[in-house]
Amino acid sequence: MIEHDRPELAEFWRLARETMEGGGRSAFSFRVEDENTATALGELLRKPIAHPARRQISLARLDEHLRAHGSTLPEVLESVHGRPVGMSTNEEASTADAVLKFALREHGLLQAPWAAEWIEHVRRYGKIPQPALPMIANQAAAILARLQPGRWTTRFALAGNDLDDGRPLTRIVHKALQLMGTDWEGAGVLPDAYRNPVLTSQGYLTLNDTLEAREITVVRSPRLLESGVPGPLMVLPNGLTPQAEHHLDGKIVHCHNDFTPEGIRTTNEILAHTGGSAWRMSAADYREAVATLIARGVELPTLNTRPEAASWDPHLAETMATTGLMVTEEHVLPSLL
Repeated sequence: MIEHDRPELAEFWRLARETMEGGGRSAFSFRVEDENTATALGELLRKPIAHPARRQISLARLDEHLRAHGSTLPEVLESVHGRPVGMSTNEEASTADAVLKFALREHGLLQAPWAAEWIEHVRRYGKIPQPALPMIANQAAAILARLQPGRWTTRFALAGNDLDDGRPLTRIVHKALQLMGTDWEGAGVLPDAYRNPVLTSQGYLTLNDTLEAREITVVRSPRLLESGVPGPLMVLPNGLTPQAEHHLDGKIVHCHNDFTPEGIRTTNEILAHTGGSAWRMSAADYREAVATLIARGVELPTLNTRPEAASWDPHLAETMATTGLMVTEEHVLPSLL
């Protein structure tokens, strides 16, 4: 348990409060004069501190350290000084603007097209207590700078529980995404790592797992996995999901699906994302499957909608439209074994 009211840290907490209440600044400078102060500060920050030395203390980083011990910076300052943190100036609007601009500038986002409108919205409607604004603004800017569409992560990986619904940080990050014309998923952020896991030859994989195979075949029907079609396989009954995108990045991908409009569309999408190749999905494969199945008395469903052009075979869509029949993976399962 960290003792926040140790006399060695009295000046440290005074400077932290002064910085928070002054607004506009996100860090303060603290002089470590002796061994006792270095020891106390080292325990708080969980790292060795030299003395004599001058340390630059970020309010956001300090708050992170305190949260690891179960408190927040405003809570600690209220406990140490016996009063809540408050503003020392009536110019809260200009102070908020300065804080938000500083946070965006620190993370290279101040010139973003959405930045000015975001600052205005957070200042007017963000409902963030002024003393907490420097920390939350810096945290939001750091998260927004990390986002890379198509490189999947989760809210928890970005900020722990601080991005749960209803939290101040969640509100202002989501507003920035809206101003960018996107949403959480569009920005590459999933609600959690375990939703919609991907079925593979290794079992179900979440965002926290690693697909071991360097080369993999992507299919639509779990029957192919159940029947022992040579793998490794990834089964995508609902098309290319974010979890699948994550695990397929950097892999050599072969794709098989139904000879149906949806099967062609899904295969096009998977191949476009992965740069992979189609497997047993040519016009010739389709004609052979139809002939074999009809000869065996199999009733095939009627094709009522012309499929889109297949990126891997310019003749497939026309062949399917002319023949007028659909062939699923289950139909051709014996030939894939």
